[in-house]
Amino acid sequence: MAASGRPHILPRPDTPGTIMLPAPLRQLLLPAVLILAAAPAAAADIGDGFESGRIDPQVWAPCPRAENRFFIEETVVRSGRYAVGMALLPDATMPPAIPKAEIARQRSGCLDTAPGAVFAPEDDQRAELWLQSTEPAGTERWFGFSFRIDSPDAVADGNRLVVGQWKQSGSQSPILAQRFKGGAFHLTVEQATASPGRQCRVLIAWQDGYDFSDFSAGTRSFLHGGGDELDAPPPDRAADCSRGLTIDRTAPLPSPFGAWVDMVVHLRVAGRPDDLIAIWADGRPIVTVRGPVGSPAGRDQYFKFGPYRDPSPVPLVVRFDDFSRGNSFAAVDPRRFDR
Repeated sequence: MAASGRPHILPRPDTPGTIMLPAPLRQLLLPAVLILAAAPAAAADIGDGFESGRIDPQVWAPCPRAENRFFIEETVVRSGRYAVGMALLPDATMPPAIPKAEIARQRSGCLDTAPGAVFAPEDDQRAELWLQSTEPAGTERWFGFSFRIDSPDAVADGNRLVVGQWKQSGSQSPILAQRFKGGAFHLTVEQATASPGRQCRVLIAWQDGYDFSDFSAGTRSFLHGGGDELDAPPPDRAADCSRGLTIDRTAPLPSPFGAWVDMVVHLRVAGRPDDLIAIWADGRPIVTVRGPVGSPAGRDQYFKFGPYRDPSPVPLVVRFDDFSRGNSFAAVDPRRFDR
């Protein structure tokens, strides 16, 4: 059984060049063949489809804040009976908040690890689930999940919105981020520079209709102050960035507003020339990036998912389902639950 409580469903293997064996030998081999056929071809080391009807505190640590709420979704799901929801600016119609989870490390801005924090309307807003498990920088992993965004007015909001981040400890901006501008989905990576506290942000994939004005012409990158903080120095959009990167874009990103999108991410990042990021959406290859991403000084790497945005009065709900982390595409592809 998968960790989410659903069985692994395997594709039918191809059998070119089949050789027929004598009947007695086939009968002797049949039990072994059945055992091998029943074994999964690939398995996720972490999987959660939220089919337990809760946010498992052994897997996730929600970030409690005054402006957010986490809940189990029973109506709008990608597969199975349940998904998880993350809401910003909830009101009385939203489901009640879930109990907090214990976590050993501090997380910036979360009330359970920074109890003195006070939310103000001019602050950034977040409703993120942090994956409890971290790994050493450079670990090669595959991630799969489905998500959608529901908000009546967020498409017209030109402010920063991030929904899903891969980060290195000791760095501020995510090494890989799912971002939105004016409702258009796009992906960025970060590179360290020789200047302390300065990072290079590189646009690697985007949805049709994306406005490129934030990124300098040619390189589609810019130099910035090493963080997404509201008071960070303005970026240098004319700077020469994206050094040593090869970016192979093969398709545009789909929109997750009002529709589920299935993501698969293959990640090996340690700030080295042999780094690799490859991304699929709804089963289509979107982009492959080769070359140094992140920082060679990075220690561990981790994943968190949920909306993180500049101040906005617009309610927003993100739904998340069929998460897996594993060692192959087949182990994490959310579409396996459709077979």
